Amino acid sequence: MLTVAKPQLNADKVGANAAYEKPVDLRVAPVLLDGAPLGPDALSAFGYFVYRQAAPGLSPDIWDDATKSWKSESATVVPRPAAVQLGYSAADAQPWRGIIVGAGSKDSDGKPQFATASNGYPIYSVRAWFVAKSADEAMLSAPSDNIAFSSVTDSNLVAIGAGDNEQPDQATQARVLLKDSVLRPIGRLLIERDSPGAAVTLDNASGASVVLHPDGRIEITPAPGRPVVIVGDLETGRVTYTPADGSAKKVLV
Repeated sequence: MLTVAKPQLNADKVGANAAYEKPVDLRVAPVLLDGAPLGPDALSAFGYFVYRQAAPGLSPDIWDDATKSWKSESATVVPRPAAVQLGYSAADAQPWRGIIVGAGSKDSDGKPQFATASNGYPIYSVRAWFVAKSADEAMLSAPSDNIAFSSVTDSNLVAIGAGDNEQPDQATQARVLLKDSVLRPIGRLLIERDSPGAAVTLDNASGASVVLHPDGRIEITPAPGRPVVIVGDLETGRVTYTPADGSAKKVLV
């Protein structure tokens, strides 16, 4: 009987999550056939599969290393997608090893393979896959513990760069973000591509915002219950307003 242990994942942490920019060390204990350990020469296949659950309640996806794409696990049939190969070091207590790096890996469309977590998702896990030559027996391990990724920049009080999970050469957003001492956003400048132009938003934690729309409109929204105050002279064209009684808008003449 072929025995494969549950993979172990060891990672540098950002809070409770794995650091997106740092390698995650994957280890698997010796693979046993009827109690005897097997090395690579005794196996016709050995590797691991990465699984992704994008949101609560969704079925997991599996990474196909040949096509560099995520596929629905529920739609996967034999033959299985291509596994990611494991290395082997006989001298180690956990001789089978691999490396997962959240940042930098891309799918066939050039998008990131892994994403940082928002509200706890996506989460990822790993299962090891071995096929013994002599017994023609295959075994898929139990899943590893789940991990989610957070960027090391998430622990900084200032963030400057592209939008979440975007690379600079393909960015649709640019942002400057300031956080308080417990990492809550308190002020933000966000530029979002909206072809042929862009929307520019300046907002803060109180709910006040100024938005420059792609069509040239400017929208000023104070925090609930707060006024817009202009200190100094105001020169304007036509003024349209809503009366206090909530009736139809009127033009001030």
